[in-house]
Amino acid sequence: MVVSWVEGNLWTGARVLKPRLIMIATYTGQLILGTDKRNPLFTVYAQEEGAEAQRHVYYGLELLEVVSADRHEPSFKMLVGRLYNAGVSVGVLQQTFQADAKTIQRWGRALRSGNAQELIRVLEGRRRSRKLSPEIQAYVRVRWPDLVSQGLYGIGKRLRQEVRSVFGVTLSQETLRPLMGELKRPAAASTSPVQPQATTAAGLPQDHPKATEEQALDVEAREKPCGYAEAAGAVAAPVWEVVPAAPQTLWCDHLGVLIFAPVLVAVAQVTETVQGLFKQWLASLLVGALNIEQTKFLSWPDLSRLLGSVVRFPYPQRQELERVANTANIEALARFNAQQLGADAHRQFYLDPHTKHYTGPQNVPEGWCAAIRWADKAVHSDFIHTVAGEPLYFETTDNFADLRQRFFDVVPRCRQVLKWPAERVLTFVLDRAIFGKEVFEKVLAAPTLHLMTWEKGCVRQDWPPSGGISGVLVIERARNRAEDIRASHLEYWDRPWPKDPRLRQLVVQATNPRGRVIQVAILTDDLTSAASGMIRLMFDRWVQENDFKYLDKHFGINQITSYGVTEYAELRQAVQDRQVRSAELKALQEQRRQLRARQSRLLLLQSQSEHADQQREQRMQALGKLPEAEPVQRELARLRQRQSRGQSTRLVRQEQIHKLSQELAELETKAQAAHNRPSRAWSG
Repeated sequence: MVVSWVEGNLWTGARVLKPRLIMIATYTGQLILGTDKRNPLFTVYAQEEGAEAQRHVYYGLELLEVVSADRHEPSFKMLVGRLYNAGVSVGVLQQTFQADAKTIQRWGRALRSGNAQELIRVLEGRRRSRKLSPEIQAYVRVRWPDLVSQGLYGIGKRLRQEVRSVFGVTLSQETLRPLMGELKRPAAASTSPVQPQATTAAGLPQDHPKATEEQALDVEAREKPCGYAEAAGAVAAPVWEVVPAAPQTLWCDHLGVLIFAPVLVAVAQVTETVQGLFKQWLASLLVGALNIEQTKFLSWPDLSRLLGSVVRFPYPQRQELERVANTANIEALARFNAQQLGADAHRQFYLDPHTKHYTGPQNVPEGWCAAIRWADKAVHSDFIHTVAGEPLYFETTDNFADLRQRFFDVVPRCRQVLKWPAERVLTFVLDRAIFGKEVFEKVLAAPTLHLMTWEKGCVRQDWPPSGGISGVLVIERARNRAEDIRASHLEYWDRPWPKDPRLRQLVVQATNPRGRVIQVAILTDDLTSAASGMIRLMFDRWVQENDFKYLDKHFGINQITSYGVTEYAELRQAVQDRQVRSAELKALQEQRRQLRARQSRLLLLQSQSEHADQQREQRMQALGKLPEAEPVQRELARLRQRQSRGQSTRLVRQEQIHKLSQELAELETKAQAAHNRPSRAWSG
């Protein structure tokens, strides 16, 4: 971007004593065709500032050509045809240049054909079929003086006869009427009386009433004083005058932050004492520096010109961050953000934790990390968003408390920080991680708080239900282009939750654009809001997840700003202690689990052996009733042998089970005697 700089003062005029200079205007264009996978090089900008609208074509960073923006001009058509032949998507060209796809393809084929006549015919477009061609118009203009000398009566008929005999084209009187009117007008103007030329000063151009006496004049045209005579070889001294200083053009890498100038000025004034660093850090984020370390890649001279005084190096920035990062400033910034979003007009919000996998050396409690699909050291940021997906409030914490516990702490603090009245009713939409009986009991006891979430472990219902569905709605979403609409069709059943009639259950069967059908259930304690609105809120909950991705990429919510750590040992008075399992108790419990597993296997084998013994006994009784025969006697002997071995094995196995029971009893005694360590929060 380019910024005009005048004598060391931005945006202010100045007057200096210097010779007259010629200013060259700088034009800006609006990008209408950008690069993509199929078009990595060509960009087109719309230029509307001049007398004629133009299109500037760039090849990379170099200006390739400038063509007219008139859709009827051959240069415009040839540009679109060349872009089509270069592989640019015809859909993109159609949307950018407002031309029909078949017409664009016809322009491209004409350029590739190598046939000049075909190219001319295609570029002429619909005008090619007009009978009054340029050749006929030229002929009429040449013949007009001779025909006028013969008289104007019947001149149209004579012209049409000559055109038919020369060109073989039959024209109507209406076709020739505009051209004949144009040719008649100069003749009428030539017969008007000639105005006498002004010979007095009153007829000469006058100066503007506000013109200054010391107007700038060229050296050659400057008025000479009386009695002035040019001597041969005399050199005239240069004449100096006071003229406006020509602005110096400088390249400014960060001029785009001026788009946000009102917000930058306002954010520095959110506290009683103006904090210029708020303005500087917000501008740094907007130009791509996601943390203090990355600010060393910014152009600080440009930022100082735009923002005024700045703190440049990382170390003093960290010192200033430690100074201004207090509770009062943080709350003031949160209220400023809420004011910008118009949050006072909303009563429904999304709440969801954004988890960052922590890989540092600090002793951070473990939690579930979706990014690695594993439980490891985790840092949570509990975000509250508007239903439009705009971040409103957040708190950063670890996994010391579960989301079902943190929820009832975050919401009151959000009310307090944003200064919302206690009687204001709020509805929060969360994922199924909040699901729990104890959570709904607390929500039902709070008249100013509503909760909406997915039902965990939902059992699929027969569809449609016997009583009929409650309603049907469609959710339309635009993809990359606003015209590319994808529609999902939903049917829902609104009823009291069978497990707890105090809650409302919305069973939804949704069919996506590909025809895939799913059935889910929504639970809420809000019994008055429209079902369709609540269903839309739940199915649009991904706007918050999308914003997490945007905040991570463009605002660095996963970036480390400071390496400061507060140990839980320092927070003993502020954090409620909890008893958790010690390492000794964990080892004893694991040993007990293994012994119980071995004992379970032995008990299963003992039961199977007893069952087999009963079956053999029944078989032996059946064989004893048969007549004595050699095969029967052999089978009886085999069964008695197996029966004897089974009894011996069961006795040995029974002794093993008894021994394991004694070991388990001893482990239980040791486990009861083992001490729990205080809390996982400040354990080593």
